[in-house]
Amino acid sequence: MTLRLRHLRLRANTSGGLYGADISFGAGLTVIWADNTKGKSTCMQGMLYALGMERMLSPRREIPLPHAMTSYVETDLKERHAVLESYVSLEIENKAGQIITVNRGVKSQLDNRLISVDFGPTLTDETISAKRRNFFVMDPGAAVREDGFHYFLEDFLDWKLPMVRRYDAPDGKLYLETIFPLFWVEQKSGWSTIPAAIPTYLRIREVHKRAVEFIMDLDVHRLELRRQQIDDELAANAREWRSHLNEIEKIARRSGGKIEGFPPKQTTIADDINRAHVLLGEKGDWVQLKDALTLLRARVAEVVATAIPQVGFAAEDLNQQLQQLNEQLDTINAKRVSVYAAKQLKDADISSLRRRIKSLEEDLQKNQDVQKLQRYSGALADLTPDHCPTCEQSLIDTLLTQDALTAVMPIEDNIAYLRSQLRMFEDILAREEDASNSLNLNIAQTDRELADVYGRIRTIRSDLISPNATPSAAAVEDRVRMENRIRELEETQSSFEDAVEQLKVLSVTYASLLAEQKALPPDKMSADDKRKFKELTSLVRQQAREFGFSTFDPSEVTISEDTYRPQKEGFEIGFETSASDAIRLKWAYQLGLLELDTVETTNHPGVLVFDEPRQQSSAKVSFESLLKRAAAVKQHNQQVIFSTSEELQNLQRITSGLDCNEHVFSGYIIQPITETMRD
Repeated sequence: MTLRLRHLRLRANTSGGLYGADISFGAGLTVIWADNTKGKSTCMQGMLYALGMERMLSPRREIPLPHAMTSYVETDLKERHAVLESYVSLEIENKAGQIITVNRGVKSQLDNRLISVDFGPTLTDETISAKRRNFFVMDPGAAVREDGFHYFLEDFLDWKLPMVRRYDAPDGKLYLETIFPLFWVEQKSGWSTIPAAIPTYLRIREVHKRAVEFIMDLDVHRLELRRQQIDDELAANAREWRSHLNEIEKIARRSGGKIEGFPPKQTTIADDINRAHVLLGEKGDWVQLKDALTLLRARVAEVVATAIPQVGFAAEDLNQQLQQLNEQLDTINAKRVSVYAAKQLKDADISSLRRRIKSLEEDLQKNQDVQKLQRYSGALADLTPDHCPTCEQSLIDTLLTQDALTAVMPIEDNIAYLRSQLRMFEDILAREEDASNSLNLNIAQTDRELADVYGRIRTIRSDLISPNATPSAAAVEDRVRMENRIRELEETQSSFEDAVEQLKVLSVTYASLLAEQKALPPDKMSADDKRKFKELTSLVRQQAREFGFSTFDPSEVTISEDTYRPQKEGFEIGFETSASDAIRLKWAYQLGLLELDTVETTNHPGVLVFDEPRQQSSAKVSFESLLKRAAAVKQHNQQVIFSTSEELQNLQRITSGLDCNEHVFSGYIIQPITETMRD
């Protein structure tokens, strides 16, 4: 039991004095009887209004209470007194035994969006002094902010409403107004649908399903959301993986190298990541970055140990170096021209392959359309050489010899052939693109080598025209260039090692997500969900039979796992039932949800309110069975409240044999409040 309604108080200060009503509710069944238009719905809607639930009835902000609380009170003697001020108070209790009293003005000097909560049973024990706190409803934030009453009420009921998808806004909370119709059936529209008349104007996607999932505490929505979250997290993991690879590839290219061994997509195998390394292009060959660094450091150590020569002593050596650099320059330029030419040819091949693939895709689509038209029209005969396969137009007047068209490939074979061609050309394109990427890397390397050679040539020429006693700038520059190269490669190595660690973290996350994804139930519903649906179906069948459902055998009723509505042989139960049988089925469904809470863990509050349950004049025997079934909930500490105008003699005959609370009003429920009643 999450919610217990304890006491309702209606008060209206009128030109004829103070009027009102007090109704107490206990465990089990409580029946409120009065003739039509005497105030039963005023009491039912008054409780909803006190809890700020009027938007459950309508999107309009108007007060849902009739004239007795808003404009005038009519007495049993047909006198009318104008309402000056009025308010509603409702005392409720939660499963922790905490009792609060909710007060809300109807016709008042205060804004009716204000709700005052007394932290204590101030209606049933008016001697206590309780702390009071104000909350607001009907304004944005009432369900999510600390001063919002529905935020407070959710916490009071120990509920945690889920986040749900919306049509016109980001994901938001499932509102209480969508939950209450599953256990609170009001008179006007509450009996119109099964399971409940849940408001749709709140723009929540599949709001009926979300409400039933919450009240039954199903895993299905949580599983669906988690599946989607895992898919999103896997996609984000893949994007981050690719981003790290792209970044390290850029760094390697700037150093004249490439990445080798990294998996292009996420992996759970750490060894696949550990095998990755950076390769550098050195003198037409590829060497590992670590080996290149070792060689460079050794060369720098040798240079540092040697004194810088003067230009005069190094002139002959400089001339020899200049000659070698010029030869190297010619070789690199020739290589560069060759690579650029190969790149141009490769780009042309790739463009041609892409055009060919696009043409094959168009041909495949056209053939699939022809196949579809044949299937839809039933024309599955072989293609004829003298008619168009789509429009059947004659092809006699073509320039081609008709004899050449006698052997026509069947449409299925043609589609299979085009698909194989498409796969083949896509594979070729992938290989050609890989080759193009390698050529781009070669171009970057030759450009770097050219820049390096040109720089050394300029330095040597400058040395050769310098005075003989001048230290050789070429020797100094060689040392500086090697030291700069070492720093550059060390930064590349450091960035690479950082990327490896980041990819290892992504790999661990990837493995965890895959494990969680595999652990999710293969079906959309968990085993607990299926058990709850089986139990609910059993309860609905049992009660439908007990209440006299006769349109078809109640054993044929099942609860759809897709819509959560009653169905027969996979079809939702609708107009094939009589109005009275539809009401019986609604009784069975909503009472079934209440009783399900006694055998399964659900979020049902343990209370059920029916306003005029004989709305469609179901048989007296059905109503008697409903009352007996409802009275039995007391043994589970649950609560059912009925308001009815059933024939009083018949009602009292039924209730005389039941353990229930009964409030019978011979006239208007709202009556003058005397001094004795106040005391």
